[in-house]
Amino acid sequence: MKLRQIPSDFIVDEISNFTPEASGKFFVYKLEKRSISTMEALELIAKQAGVRTKALSASGLKDKHSESSQLFSSDKPLPSDIKDERITLSFVGKSARPLTAGFIDENKFKLVLRGLDEQESESVSRNARELRDFGVPNYYDNQRFGSNVHGQGFIAKALVQGRYEDALRLHMAVPHRKQSMRDKQNRRLANLLWGQWAELHKQMKRCSEAAIVEFLRDNPGKFMEAFERITPPLRIMYVAAYQSLIFNETVRRFFEAEKAAGNLELWSVQNRGGYIPMYRSLTPAQLGAWREALFPIIGPRTDLDATPLAAPHVRATLKEEGITQEQLSLQGMERTRFKGASRKLLLMPRDLYVGEVEPDDLNEGRWKVATSFTLPRGCFATIVARRLVLL
Repeated sequence: MKLRQIPSDFIVDEISNFTPEASGKFFVYKLEKRSISTMEALELIAKQAGVRTKALSASGLKDKHSESSQLFSSDKPLPSDIKDERITLSFVGKSARPLTAGFIDENKFKLVLRGLDEQESESVSRNARELRDFGVPNYYDNQRFGSNVHGQGFIAKALVQGRYEDALRLHMAVPHRKQSMRDKQNRRLANLLWGQWAELHKQMKRCSEAAIVEFLRDNPGKFMEAFERITPPLRIMYVAAYQSLIFNETVRRFFEAEKAAGNLELWSVQNRGGYIPMYRSLTPAQLGAWREALFPIIGPRTDLDATPLAAPHVRATLKEEGITQEQLSLQGMERTRFKGASRKLLLMPRDLYVGEVEPDDLNEGRWKVATSFTLPRGCFATIVARRLVLL
């Protein structure tokens, strides 16, 4: 299966609960974008508007390789002459506070799954029926892990284990595929000159990490404090990526325990975070018990005893990772936090539509199928797509 072969193969529209407030202090805009990530779009807008990027707050992060619409807020009105062929802006009203994820109710998706082989194309109809009836495990998918999955470990795991220099090095000195050429060059230079802070500061091209290098030049060895100078969205993303891995592993262990007890059959699926098994069907008792079950997104104060279905599997995952729940408090760090939350065990797509399988006009000898559905915020359309072509 191929996803996002062209931007119109992956369309997502944010369904917001935002209501304009005439007396609000923040200006809310609708951003329609194509082939650009939310953060890249906000950086472009901020640069053209002459404001700081952190003055703009998006309700969610939408994939780069897509066509999408979403809302964001600004603490100042934006000029009307912002121009880029990849984005369109329109003012929608004012808000009393900056937009956050809490302003999103759902996201509506329209996908085209391409490059299907004969077996995949024949499985779609059956898989759609099973998906409507039984849902799918509510895993996080590749987009959540991003640059953390490069064979050198999760940045937040290094923080939890007190390896602050390793965490900073993973951030500053490991280039990854989706970065700009400038960022890649800076990271290669940081790897080459690591510890030679004055020389690195002199040679690196202008970027946000220059201030971190300047701090280390004046305060060598203070890697924890230096890490806290990384821009907040990135620090939040690094923590969330590791929490997502722990969640996925917990869910995997739960379903594998059910399989070992003879209660469930599983099929193997792989993503960048690891092995994410999926089922085809559930008994009425299983569906009734699991459909509303919540599994923890682990934080230092998460009460595991409040989630008995998940608790033993969370503990087993933490043990396998070589960390304790107490370590998630990140002692000594003031600005970087693991915040606990919860997430449904099962994902039940709403208004699932699957069209007829057709010859793929972009991949000779292969097939394609169009699908649409609505998901709660924070859930991954790519997990639904994987389930639709399960063999």
